[in-house]
Amino acid sequence: MLDVPAFVSAEDKKLAIPLLCWDIANPALEKRVHIHNDIQQLENLIVSHKWQLGINFKSLLIENHTLIVTNLLRQIIWTSQSFQTMTGYKSEDVVGLTLSFLQGPKTNLQTKMFIKEKLANFETLETRILNYRKNGESYWCSIKIFPIQNIQGAITHYIAVEKELN
Repeated sequence: MLDVPAFVSAEDKKLAIPLLCWDIANPALEKRVHIHNDIQQLENLIVSHKWQLGINFKSLLIENHTLIVTNLLRQIIWTSQSFQTMTGYKSEDVVGLTLSFLQGPKTNLQTKMFIKEKLANFETLETRILNYRKNGESYWCSIKIFPIQNIQGAITHYIAVEKELN
């Protein structure tokens, strides 16, 4: 048992309690905090926009998927914190941009046209695409994009679910 000083009493006597939880030293704690924050932020978006989100975003975040929400103009309004790990860009630096900023000279034009066509028709899509990190390094990314409806049934946003491929 490890004795950790809990507090000092009025008589300046140290009291000790056992340290039962090692979460404070767990390297995965920061990741769990990020996931928790992402879930809260996404739940706030769901409530404020009155979305009917038909995907289990919580399990996707836990499984290390990156989530990106855009408006109908395809401008980013929110990203999960794993977006920075995958791309090198902070969320606050990309709000207002379209995801096409991640594409580069070797990104397949047919894939780009496929995505554009599906989004124009408010259709769900799944593909893989060659994207580029902030440092210029390319990476393959699996991407699924879903239109998001509000409670009236109107499509108001898109959510992209992305995962880097090895």
